[in-house]
Amino acid sequence: MSTAHLDETGHTRDRAVAVLRAMAYEHRLHILVLLQGGEQTPALLAEAMSVDSTIIARHLRCLKDARVIRRKRRGRQVTYMLHGEATRRLVAEVLRYAEHSA
Repeated sequence: MSTAHLDETGHTRDRAVAVLRAMAYEHRLHILVLLQGGEQTPALLAEAMSVDSTIIARHLRCLKDARVIRRKRRGRQVTYMLHGEATRRLVAEVLRYAEHSA
């Protein structure tokens, strides 16, 4: 195996760890589930989860840093959405796994 391949595999593994760590918290996973329905503002997420908006902001930052979600700004309004279809499938598979492994 070449050194370049090892570096690429290591990078992929590090990226997977970052994504799984970001998801491995109840509030963050709940945010991801809510975002499966489409983009949301932090206020709507806080209301849906009955959690203070400062807590939501902290979790959104973590998910964004892990590139699991994206942020879009329109004027003063900020909305968040899943990063893409791969993220949507990952969340669905995690939930499916949890349901069938219980």
